[in-house]
Amino acid sequence: MRKLKVLTVVGTRPEIIRLACVLQKLDASEAIEHVLVHTGQNYDYELNEVFFEDLGLR
Repeated sequence: MRKLKVLTVVGTRPEIIRLACVLQKLDASEAIEHVLVHTGQNYDYELNEVFFEDLGLR
């Protein structure tokens, strides 16, 4: 069976927080090939990367 390909683009802290549950479900699905793209709109570690770690996102 072919996997559905899904690309998610996030750029800001509120988007990361808002989509955290959806992103985790997409990553866990065996039927979906999920790619997360972070635009790097905020360069500071404390503004974005800390949320990826705290929310368990890759």
